[in-house]
Formats: sequence, C-alpha cells, structure tokens
Amino acid sequence: MALDSQPRKTLQGPSVDPKDVEIATRMGIKLLEEGGGMDVIKKGIEESQDPTQVIGQFLAQLVAQLAEQLQGELGVDPKVFLARDGFLMNILDYIESKLGLPPEFSEQVGPQVIEIITAAAKNPDAKRGPNSLPPDQQMQAAQMGQQQAPAPAGPPPMLGQQ
Repeated sequence: MALDSQPRKTLQGPSVDPKDVEIATRMGIKLLEEGGGMDVIKKGIEESQDPTQVIGQFLAQLVAQLAEQLQGELGVDPKVFLARDGFLMNILDYIESKLGLPPEFSEQVGPQVIEIITAAAKNPDAKRGPNSLPPDQQMQAAQMGQQQAPAPAGPPPMLGQQ
C-alpha cells in the first residue's frame, strides 16, 4: 500500500506526517492478518446482530493499542489514527477490499469507531472495571506475580507421598 507524500490533515486541521500514517497502517494490517483480527471481523459480520457495533469496538481497541505502542516506541503522533485519509480510513478501505464489502461498510463503521474513541477519551475509566488494568500493566502484574511466587524446588510430591 503506497501512501502519497502529501501531509495529511486531521479533522481538526493540524498536519500529520504521512510516514506515521503509513507505519500505523502497516502495523494495523499486520495485526489484522497475523493476529487474527480479520477472523474477528468476519465473525462479527456473519454472527452479530449488530456488526457495526462489534467491528467498531474491535477497531477502537486496535487504535488504542497501536496508538499507545507506536507513540511510545516510535514517537508516532496519535492524531494519525483519526486523520482524514489516515489510519482509520486506510484500514477500513483495506478491510473492504479484502472481504469484498461495499463502501457503506466504512460509512457505518468509521463513525462508530470515532464515537467509541471519543467517549473513551472523555471518560477513560468507563470501560474498565475496578479490578482491570491496561494490557501493559496486566503483563507487568503477571510478571511480578511470577517473580514473587517462585516454584518450589524439586518435583511436586506424588499423591500419598507427602
């Protein structure tokens, strides 16, 4: 997928780096293809009573995950995800072409994704339960739990041999 080198404009107006858009889009496509995302989307289309909601929620989570990862690791401006002709539009076009969906797909799902992201930005704790952590903190907690609870030395005792 070649993206032109003209600066992109977000819906609010500031320019975003087209290279950032391309990086985000390529990472998103990789996650869709190698991470099972296309299967989730296909299943949502085939089985859900409200595929727009299911796919919108999935893509919003994908945007959040990629935005955090790419901003932290590569300094990618998170505005690329909702920029006009940015990540969201590119990924929706990709899904449409890959699955043979009509253009109405983007027209329905795009606003749903933006609505979910906007709501999450206004109230970041709304979707999280009191005991949940962001994925990176879940991983850290799991690693810490493994470090704090070392395995006993030697093989586990056999039943009746304690």
